[in-house]
Amino acid sequence: MRFGYFDRKNREYVVTRPDTPTPWINYIGSGNYGGIVSNTGGGYSFHKDPQNRRVTRYRYNNIPMDRPGRYVYIRNKDTGEYWNPGYQPVQKKLDGYSCRHGLGYSVLTGEYKGVIGEVTYFVPDDKNFELWFVKVSNTRSIQQNLQIFAYSEFCFWDAIMDQQNVDWVQQINQGRFDDGIITYHPHHVSDNAAFFATGEKVSSFDTNLETFIGRYRSEGNPIAVEQGACSNSISYRTNGVGAFCIDCDLGPNEERELVFVLGFAEEKSEIRKDIKEYLLPENAKAAFSRLQASWLDFTSKLSVETPDEDMNLFVNIWNQYQCKTTLNWSRFVSLYQLGLGRGMGIRDSAQDTLGVMHTIPAEAKEVIIKLLKCQYTDGRAYHLFFPLTGEGGQGDAPVKKFDWYSDDHLWLILAVNAYIKETGDFEFLNMEVPYNDKITSQTVMRHLDMALEFTNNNRGPHNIALAGRADWNDTLNLDTGKGVAESVFTSMLYCRALIEMIEILDYLKNTDMIKKYSDMYEDMKNAINDTCWDGEWYKRAFDDNSQPLGSKENKFGKIFINSQSWAVLSKVAENGRANESMESVEKYLNSKYGVVTMYPAYTEYDTTKGGVTTFPPGTKENGGIFLHTNPWVMISEVMLGHGDKAFMYYNQILPGKRNDDAELYEVEPYVYCQNILGKEHPQFGIGRNSWLSGTAAWNMVASSQYILGIRANYDSLTVDPCIPSSWKGFKATRVFRGATYYIEVQNPNRVCAGVEKIIVDGVETEKIPVFEAGTEHNVVVVMK
Repeated sequence: MRFGYFDRKNREYVVTRPDTPTPWINYIGSGNYGGIVSNTGGGYSFHKDPQNRRVTRYRYNNIPMDRPGRYVYIRNKDTGEYWNPGYQPVQKKLDGYSCRHGLGYSVLTGEYKGVIGEVTYFVPDDKNFELWFVKVSNTRSIQQNLQIFAYSEFCFWDAIMDQQNVDWVQQINQGRFDDGIITYHPHHVSDNAAFFATGEKVSSFDTNLETFIGRYRSEGNPIAVEQGACSNSISYRTNGVGAFCIDCDLGPNEERELVFVLGFAEEKSEIRKDIKEYLLPENAKAAFSRLQASWLDFTSKLSVETPDEDMNLFVNIWNQYQCKTTLNWSRFVSLYQLGLGRGMGIRDSAQDTLGVMHTIPAEAKEVIIKLLKCQYTDGRAYHLFFPLTGEGGQGDAPVKKFDWYSDDHLWLILAVNAYIKETGDFEFLNMEVPYNDKITSQTVMRHLDMALEFTNNNRGPHNIALAGRADWNDTLNLDTGKGVAESVFTSMLYCRALIEMIEILDYLKNTDMIKKYSDMYEDMKNAINDTCWDGEWYKRAFDDNSQPLGSKENKFGKIFINSQSWAVLSKVAENGRANESMESVEKYLNSKYGVVTMYPAYTEYDTTKGGVTTFPPGTKENGGIFLHTNPWVMISEVMLGHGDKAFMYYNQILPGKRNDDAELYEVEPYVYCQNILGKEHPQFGIGRNSWLSGTAAWNMVASSQYILGIRANYDSLTVDPCIPSSWKGFKATRVFRGATYYIEVQNPNRVCAGVEKIIVDGVETEKIPVFEAGTEHNVVVVMK
């Protein structure tokens, strides 16, 4: 069943039914002030940090679902009927409904008895507030006398305290009204304030939630809307709300535009000045046009024309858009991650930079610097940090002998290398960056060296990397106190990081460091091949009793996905083992909705395996389709020259392919989700935890840099495709270091891989050089 469609021309996903299986959301803002908007107006807002600067409330696992939100009520003064353009919360059956999710904005449109209400939500010009641009139209030939109610429920900024210390929170927070501006802040705070404002003539207002809603009522039937007027309440305690009532009488075929502003102010006294120009509808519309132009520019750095329209749609628009959102918020704040204790992940954010490196490398660099500041002086790193305070830690996993995750610090190397390839900024390696003790500073190169040294210095009985609390798989908690559990995955990631460091040093001609890292690589590679090969695939880990996981001798978890793909990515696999291990992935792990994490799934809780066994079979890491891992399989197949197989895996998890299957899939078909219930689960195929996932960045890398083969190098642009054999070729435009490359790939012999010749501006050449910024060049790549 469909609930909407892709509007390719307008770069929007249009939801045509409000009763989506789950709330289908969008993000507004660019990483400073932000918010979540659902297809019925649900969601919430936050400033810089959704834990420490929550602006509005949201009730998870609530009945009715997806409440509260940013609500506009339209009331007919003559009949008393009222409704919402976005259907919720009144749930009046509308004559027409749509939600258009675009890049950085959402537009809810509803029609009822000749009145069309349209609300556009967006953050203008990266300000610390959002605009609600409201347009109300009377399509009838008679006058309609209306009222517009705008409503948002405030939250205490510390979202954890808002839930856990209700007495204190409700005693200290107060709401005030001053000439169209409602402010909300604690009694003892004189500068900061959340606010809701309008430039319209206000007929009545409320700052107290209980007064606006009424006793034993809900947002679906608030007493203020039912009676046709707010009470001008001032909230001296309890719960705060921003609510306005505006008279809006419309003549035949007349329309009216209104603007509301919701936000957070560092200086309460500056609110009126900051929002003044945006209160005018013409200025709000101009800001909206600037927002659309900025996203068009963001996605213009890479565009493709392939024979597959769904791939074009995602590579050009939706995958790039999701990559920027995950860079903004890591795994911190969604309708699944509550924006509370989790914070921003070090490994997550490092990988997220890979998805935006081609378009905003300067912003990616700033994120990398933040992550380097989270590193300990011994080379390991925090597991997570909070963007407002900069504080970090290891999260709330059980502390065993080693209080660190074995992989976090190694991802920094992949991020730095990607940045240097994209920009040629080798000087970044010499930049001094402090460690998390805020006292000791060293160069970026030394930070990376210490990351490698940490893994090298913490190895177990099989001479491979110790597992610590866990590796990429947070639920694989093998250290039960002995401190000898080992991770094959981390060992392979370490090898990949060494390869990338050797590449940098080779370009810099630093032979001494190359020798050091080459020896470290060979040592770990040999250890893996000597102890971790299981006959048809690589083992996944060793527990705290030095017993293997991911082995034929195991009853459950005989084979895991990551140690097969990363055996290829790290170039550890040799003597045919790369092909053999990937064949095992297809044979044992693949399904029509994607590759599962491991098989067979664990059926009972096992204290020696940890969190992975808390999930039922087929769920998340326990045999579920954890989508983050699937692009690693695609990249591995590309590295082996298997273009048809790589594209098969790409299509299996492409969200757009599930648009007609939305009743089962449940989550948004315009962005990747984190996981899909696997083949051992009775609800096989259901998606979960949408939006904030490393799946976004890695699918961008897999599709654009490996399948299409367009990737940056230190002194050139590489175009080395590995595509389906059915393709005649494809075209692409890539901006690289300021120059624009118009690329045409020709595949006359219908091969998957291999380049016969490269022609740049009519001249055959060995590689595609770096050109001067502002220039344009034609590139033809002919495959063998």
